[in-house]
Amino acid sequence: MAAVLAALHFREPSTALLGLDERGRREAMAYSDGQGLTLLLRDILPKETADAAHKNRLRLQVAQETYRRVANLPGEFVALKGITQCEFFGIRPEDRAQYDIDLYFPRDTVEAARDALLAQNYESIAGMDNFPTDHLPGLFPRTSWRWRDDYFDPEMPLAIELHFQFWNPHLERLDAPGVDEFWTRRVRRTIGGAGLAVLCAQDAVAYAALHLLKHVLHGSTRIFHVYELASFLERHATDDEFWTVWRRLHAPPLRRLQAAAFALAEAWFGCALAPFARQEVAILPAGTRAWLAEFAASPAVQPFRPNKDELWLHLSLLERWRDKLSVARRRLLPGNLPPPSRATESQSRQAVYASWFATRLRHHVFSFATTVTSGRRWRRRVRLQRHDDAESR
Repeated sequence: MAAVLAALHFREPSTALLGLDERGRREAMAYSDGQGLTLLLRDILPKETADAAHKNRLRLQVAQETYRRVANLPGEFVALKGITQCEFFGIRPEDRAQYDIDLYFPRDTVEAARDALLAQNYESIAGMDNFPTDHLPGLFPRTSWRWRDDYFDPEMPLAIELHFQFWNPHLERLDAPGVDEFWTRRVRRTIGGAGLAVLCAQDAVAYAALHLLKHVLHGSTRIFHVYELASFLERHATDDEFWTVWRRLHAPPLRRLQAAAFALAEAWFGCALAPFARQEVAILPAGTRAWLAEFAASPAVQPFRPNKDELWLHLSLLERWRDKLSVARRRLLPGNLPPPSRATESQSRQAVYASWFATRLRHHVFSFATTVTSGRRWRRRVRLQRHDDAESR
């Protein structure tokens, strides 16, 4: 893992990946496959990534065809994430693995879009109806396909997720004022040969940061999303006009949430930060800066060392005690778990869900034991951070 992340560092890229033995490279590629990083290593490991690159070009054609098809859905919508933002983020579409199509519809039209897809032989992912998300249960085309341990399987169907909100303040207990205005600032671009509405550049980076932060706070970080944000920050570090507009469009609480994600991207991949972005990171709460200093790597090592260190990041961003207690209870004692993403109505099997549940249960049991210890470390770091802040004043 360390070799993969170091190879993608913007300021000081490492060649450690090339020095791994055959077994080490296999493990590195398996990790990269699961985290969406494989295609970013094409120039470093061309032989090991050639098959994935070939298959992904076939999947890219399917994604483009899907965008052309969903362009005819009833109602206006915004295409989120995926290849729709490659131009803004500086990542080639062929270097981005995409497993679903994310579309935002206003609440009053999202169900009509879902019904239209159901009529086109799509079906909902089983078990997600009561799970708190920002979108309706994902939709898969009806198929006999089964998971084959291949993240680039050309026959793997693309899910469609219909979002009805950009952020869930009730679940996260964190306000992101102004996100509803993203819809009013949408712009049109050509994606896969189809004219689609997308977020403007300033709102696109805001949504990417919020999306990353949400997954960090939920303990489900995908490393590609961190790299993608880092790539955007690196690409726009000297674009003063962009950041001037960004600051004008986004209220301070919204900028604060983004800044937490910006700081994580910089910590992992050494990307440059524009002065306005740097200023927002500098005024993050002392508890947040203490978490970044002590636990920035925690989301990356979760697959190997289960932890819930992200709880302390979440608490550092909250002000009211009742919100902190609500989040702590939900994170320490989760009342429900989502099914595996491949468990559609036609594919869900008791054995599949049982295996997934056992994996998640193990994660929660093992990570619970480390949470108290990490909490003490975080509190000590917060005291040091506040002492340093006082001295600097």
